[in-house]
Amino acid sequence: MSMDQDIIRLEITDSTNRVALDAAEQGAAHGTAVISDSQHAGRGRLGKSWISPPGTGLYCSLVVRPKLDAAEYPQLSFVAGLAVAVTIDRIYDLNTGLKWPNDIYFSTKKCGGILIESRPAKEMSAVVGIGLNVNTEAAMFPDEISERATSLFLQSGRKMDIESLFIELRKEVLTHIASLETAGFAAIMKQWRQRDVFLGKRLEWLSVSGERVVGESLGPDDQGLLHVRSDDGKIHQILSGDVTLAL
Repeated sequence: MSMDQDIIRLEITDSTNRVALDAAEQGAAHGTAVISDSQHAGRGRLGKSWISPPGTGLYCSLVVRPKLDAAEYPQLSFVAGLAVAVTIDRIYDLNTGLKWPNDIYFSTKKCGGILIESRPAKEMSAVVGIGLNVNTEAAMFPDEISERATSLFLQSGRKMDIESLFIELRKEVLTHIASLETAGFAAIMKQWRQRDVFLGKRLEWLSVSGERVVGESLGPDDQGLLHVRSDDGKIHQILSGDVTLAL
């Protein structure tokens, strides 16, 4: 492990989010980052695992202390996703899409994701976890996800120095959080909606309680709630759960 300028660098860890959460509890400053070459217990949203082979992806977490109420912390998923997309487009000259609420997409294939976590504490903070397939080749993806996963290399044909990408991405995430504090969440969502890959498409939503809704995505509103028009014409406002393209 090495540390410099509020960056903790690891060769391997169970989860960069876990390390960052521990650092936050110990008083780590806003912007403190954890980056690892690989993870053996990487986590995604809704308890899903995140495959993190060494040397191919960006696995990092940022400690942030935004000027937000704790109830507003879910906004950070949208803010971080937008920041990641902006960074990718600038470096790779791509058109990066976003899937509600926290995934990085190209067409129908996932390239990365965001996981926001926090722990109760006297001084509130959150951890922004980012997993991104950077130099992953097609043959490296497990069979069960190979048809729906992609990487920045597969999209651009370019191999990238992961450390350089991390430095740019960290800077952009912190810049977007500052914009959230000054301009508000509605301004973030206006930009986010321009990248919505599922807008107007037929979706299936499965809530955490098992409720299933199929219908057309109308996109998220200024509060981040996803609107879906089901087949009976009813408009559903979705706060959480899993959304996929309907077959």
